Amino acid sequence: MRRTTCTPELEVAMDNWSLGDIEVISRAIVSAPSIRGSWPWDLRLDGSRAEIHERPPSTNAQRLTSAPRADRLIACGASIANVELAMHALGRKIETTLLPDPRHPDLVATIRTVGSASASSTDLRLFSALARRRSHREAFAEIPVPAATIGDVVAAARIGGVTATLLAPDQASALADVLLYSEHRIRHEPHRRDIVPWTTHWLPRGGRASVDAFHTVLAREVSDSVLTCEVSDSVRLAAAIESETVLVFTSETQEPIDLLVTGIAMERAWLTAVDARLSASVLSHPLRIDDSAQRLAHRLNLTSHPQLILRIGY
Repeated sequence: MRRTTCTPELEVAMDNWSLGDIEVISRAIVSAPSIRGSWPWDLRLDGSRAEIHERPPSTNAQRLTSAPRADRLIACGASIANVELAMHALGRKIETTLLPDPRHPDLVATIRTVGSASASSTDLRLFSALARRRSHREAFAEIPVPAATIGDVVAAARIGGVTATLLAPDQASALADVLLYSEHRIRHEPHRRDIVPWTTHWLPRGGRASVDAFHTVLAREVSDSVLTCEVSDSVRLAAAIESETVLVFTSETQEPIDLLVTGIAMERAWLTAVDARLSASVLSHPLRIDDSAQRLAHRLNLTSHPQLILRIGY
């Protein structure tokens, strides 16, 4: 058996996977959303299975400044979704087993090939969308997202105990208050202050303006300069949120397996949006600050745990 290693960590047993298979699966997994420019997983292709392992921060300094484990597990879940889509596209029938495995505490998923099967049209469309999925960090066009399209994205996220709920216009202020509460909590903590969310900024509609929920600033590009002014309350942020299509993803528990499923649901919902010619971005870091997630759940009357925010639009 000959093995080769790629970047990110990819270990392959070459005698069971063709070079074409390796290319398809490796391209799919590195298309998963990263956290601060890194991938918190390793991939091993061996025998008739793919194994995805969580890669923890390796040093104390990295542990202090790295993304919370919840976000790392959600990212691992997104990578699982992509590998599943790739294996379906290769004509494989698969079975996925999620953690735990007491013998391998870092193993988050095993995806086994159990035969041949034609991929569904949905999986083929989502697989095709992998190459076009990007984090959209600018304002959306002022074009309403059709209700049917929103319904498709919500349905794609309905996996296990995960739910994506459309934020109602009268709930925008609740989310704005929680985002600004999170910003306030980290303002004076140097080791957390510079940590950016998964997709950086929350942006309102119009021009090149952006509301940064972590530094509470409004930045607008003028020529080659950026003007920055303080946002003293949540009114403008709430107006920005209300103008967009925003989904709140929740899980039944905070257990690692539910966080993985959240990542799978998020990625399939995101790819469904891309397939519908939409753009999207994810915001999760504010919900990891102190009791922010509980506050949002209380304000929105949710009985489950808020994990991330997905904004979609044209």
